[in-house]
Amino acid sequence: MAAMTPAEIVLETPEILAERVAHDFESLVGETLKAQPRVTIALAGGQTPKLFYSRLAQEPFRSSIPWDKIWFFWGDERCVPQDHPESNFKMVSEALLAHVPVNPAHVFRMHGEDAPPQAARDYEKLLRETFSGSDWPAFDLTLLGLGPDGHTASLMPGTPALNFSGAPNDRWVVGNVIRAMQTVRITLTLPAINHARHLWFLVTGAKKAAIYARVREGENPDFPASLVHPADGHVRWYLDKSVANRPSAETAKTIPGQRQS
Repeated sequence: MAAMTPAEIVLETPEILAERVAHDFESLVGETLKAQPRVTIALAGGQTPKLFYSRLAQEPFRSSIPWDKIWFFWGDERCVPQDHPESNFKMVSEALLAHVPVNPAHVFRMHGEDAPPQAARDYEKLLRETFSGSDWPAFDLTLLGLGPDGHTASLMPGTPALNFSGAPNDRWVVGNVIRAMQTVRITLTLPAINHARHLWFLVTGAKKAAIYARVREGENPDFPASLVHPADGHVRWYLDKSVANRPSAETAKTIPGQRQS
């Protein structure tokens, strides 16, 4: 089945956006569980996802969502211990996981405190066991953000992780050297991201408007987020009106300039 053209949903404020995404997440979980016994989700770092996680931790979602049936993974992680202020795991734990009845056995963090190559191999092994028999992981939902340089997850422009685009380099997870930031991060590769059933970008703030406009022009390796095009899944962009650069309407539309696949 070919993927649908990406949908764009524009909301008035970041808070309203978080509310809308929380309702959509609740619906997605319910629909997914009609067909299978668990829901797999790859989580994102960043302030906009954090606002969404914090909303999920409140009622009615805290009680209405079957948290014990959700398996939590991460799309990327900084190479820091799990209690470090910059840890994506720490952020999600404090905003969401500590406040809802998740099964701890269903929480699978990236070990940012380990050497990046080993941490990436270990996480890929975990994913291959989880999605046994599959060429690529098929998360039911992968959450993504948009960086000011057009990156998503920890796929920064011009970094080695972008070279893992399929066979023969069929890596699911890699340690990505980011020389411009003098750091290394652990990240899903682009094919691993593109095999999710649903991909939701959460983007807010006027400072993201210009880069979003560039990303929506079409595929460009200089803006890795533009390379997110699943072959058998659906992409949705949740934006506040300052990113979309127009009044909100709480309506979905296709994005001009994006290919149909």
